[in-house]
Amino acid sequence: MLERLNIRNYRVFNDLKIDRLSRINLIAGKNNSGKTSLLEAIFLLAGGGNAKMALHSHGVGLYLGSKTGETLWKPMFSELDMSRSIEIVGHHKTLGQLTLEISLEQPRTTEISLDRTGGAYSNAYSDAYKTYEWTLVFQYTDPNGQQPKSHIRQKKDAFEIEPIHTDFAFEAMILPSGIGDIREEAQLLGRLRKYKRGQVLLEALRVIEPRLQSIEDNSASGAPMIWGDIGLLELIPLSEMGEGMTRVARLILAIASTPGGVILADEIENGLHHSILPKVWKVVDTAAKQFKTQVFATTHSFECVEAGHKALGAEGFLLHRLEANGTENRCVTYEPEEIDVALRHNLEIR
Repeated sequence: MLERLNIRNYRVFNDLKIDRLSRINLIAGKNNSGKTSLLEAIFLLAGGGNAKMALHSHGVGLYLGSKTGETLWKPMFSELDMSRSIEIVGHHKTLGQLTLEISLEQPRTTEISLDRTGGAYSNAYSDAYKTYEWTLVFQYTDPNGQQPKSHIRQKKDAFEIEPIHTDFAFEAMILPSGIGDIREEAQLLGRLRKYKRGQVLLEALRVIEPRLQSIEDNSASGAPMIWGDIGLLELIPLSEMGEGMTRVARLILAIASTPGGVILADEIENGLHHSILPKVWKVVDTAAKQFKTQVFATTHSFECVEAGHKALGAEGFLLHRLEANGTENRCVTYEPEEIDVALRHNLEIR
């Protein structure tokens, strides 16, 4: 479990410090305060120096042919300053201090296309002249002082990663705020059922749909998906039971599939009615304790914070509010009694 975190020169963060983390961490703050960027930074640290993690970072798409490596990676650096390295440092309760440094190497080679006569184009600024060798370098330092390093660079129609086999520091999974992958969720349920733990998801989903008698993963529709029995003549797809059901399923499956690791949930309240949020927090807390999984979740909702406090009690979670003022960032961590006072007086804590 991560206990402390320091992020430098990553996206909106010039230098962000969080001195205290818990099993469940709720991240609040205004738009563009860095909530999603915080989740990304933890995800990158979890990779243990695996440069492939950059392809899963929020906002990094595979824009081959339309963006050079420079413009593709530049938004990762605070104030677009690629001369300074990104540094993400976390103190893990079991593993000790973990450090990831990300830097950008300038290109060593260029590609110049030939014109129709076989000669090189003279205009170096034409679309035919492209640089593909901007290299993102990941250097990881583990508690034993070992420093594995990997690189990722954009080629003309692919990404080149070396080396591709780097051990992860700890398991981590990002849950975006949008729609999930029904095939992947069915596979996660299948894995859970293999170890006779499918009841974990069933009990969690009954919080929203008390009629639910059983769940299963099958390919009756031609593709793997989760189906549920609510007492009708046929099973129905989980996706047809509402966004709240699929959202809770994704959360619990992610927690159960990442024992001892970290779940990073963006806008956790999406698709959930405020009236059931206390129950959702309880099942998330139960699953997190059962699988020893740490949870980081962002929110824009006052009701979500209130529900978490109501469901989990004074010591159940920590609330971290990100604040940005120009190039300065800070994280205000609320003690349990401070959350209680803020909620009772309707203070702005989002």
